[in-house]
Amino acid sequence: MKLVIYNLLILILIPVFSLRILLKSFTDSDYSRHFANRLGYGFNNLRQKNKKIIWFHAVSLGEVIGSQPLINKLAEHFDIVITTTTPTGLRKAKEIFPEEIVINYAPWDLALIVNRFLNFYKPDAILIFETEIWPSTIGCAFHKNIPLYLVNGRLSHKSFQAYAISSWLLKNTLKQITYSFVQTSKHKERFLELGIEENCIEVAGSVKFDICNTDTNPIKADPFILGASTHPGEEEILLKAYKRLQVQEDIKLFLCPRHTDRAGEIAKQATNMGFKVKLYSDLVTDDYDICIVDSTGLLSSFYAASLMSFVGGSLVPRGGHNLIEPAALGSPIIIGPHTFNFEDIVNQFLHDQACIKVLSEDELLTAMELFIGDSKSAEEYARRAKEVVERNKGSTEVQASYIIRQLGEKN
Repeated sequence: MKLVIYNLLILILIPVFSLRILLKSFTDSDYSRHFANRLGYGFNNLRQKNKKIIWFHAVSLGEVIGSQPLINKLAEHFDIVITTTTPTGLRKAKEIFPEEIVINYAPWDLALIVNRFLNFYKPDAILIFETEIWPSTIGCAFHKNIPLYLVNGRLSHKSFQAYAISSWLLKNTLKQITYSFVQTSKHKERFLELGIEENCIEVAGSVKFDICNTDTNPIKADPFILGASTHPGEEEILLKAYKRLQVQEDIKLFLCPRHTDRAGEIAKQATNMGFKVKLYSDLVTDDYDICIVDSTGLLSSFYAASLMSFVGGSLVPRGGHNLIEPAALGSPIIIGPHTFNFEDIVNQFLHDQACIKVLSEDELLTAMELFIGDSKSAEEYARRAKEVVERNKGSTEVQASYIIRQLGEKN
């Protein structure tokens, strides 16, 4: 009865979801492209059809990137169908995965729509990456006897509080998950409190420590400070701190917004503050102070070349973004106080003095001046950050090996 009520609510909300897609498509046409996927139609066919099939759901850009080592490992043994919910996630998946892996938008979580997807692909298992708990998808898989695994699971305090409100529905839903791998003991405690059984959950660390593209080619540019994956409100703080820097004038500031469609408004903001501004797509001379990155897929190359990296979503309450990539690439790291999406990972970095947390523009300025004026300190922070990454590698092997053993391979 609870799932019936949930499905009725989703059915009522589908016009709202559709309107939201339409509105978002004005700034990114890929929102409306392949819209039929969301209703359970227009899926791409598998190219091989000779192995067992895994449906792997990674909601957006960050999850797609983070899931890469795990998907690549599983693709050696199974046919993979990846779903995502955002255009940036879809584009990134098509960029980094081979043609043999099928990529679609995820169907909306209505039983009728989910069953269309399941009947089309007939997956042998479903893997949900991190925190995507969809009652209809989990319920449909359970009733079709399709094993469903939560991999690289995490549950921030904020997410836990939100899920706790709907515990009347989620308790039974979580009991239908076959097995869960979570990143830390704290995440395990939260999932147990929501209703997952003790014998169906395991702490395995984060597969994001296994990404580490240390062979990334750094971009060629003058020395620069990087503001990575920034959100509204953060660029202004970075610009003000940069303006106050008492250092050599040839150090630039690169701002790489989380959503590149904001590049124009950020450029206007920086120009109004008196800076010489260039978009990265137009960068042909060194006659600029601020470079706004208006292209996707290049962040690792900026990390690899930067004097330091401020990792965004953390000076404003968005929960922060992944520290592991800049750490692996040797960029000294600065973060703000709002890092609840990566709380345990961040705590490891802070404990080992492998990043600097700042609470204000003044503290951000102090951290910038430290890394510029004291190269030895910058190198030490970068070295300790790499050590944190190395110490936590191996989660991909643990999770992939378990899935491979459970599913076996088609004869």
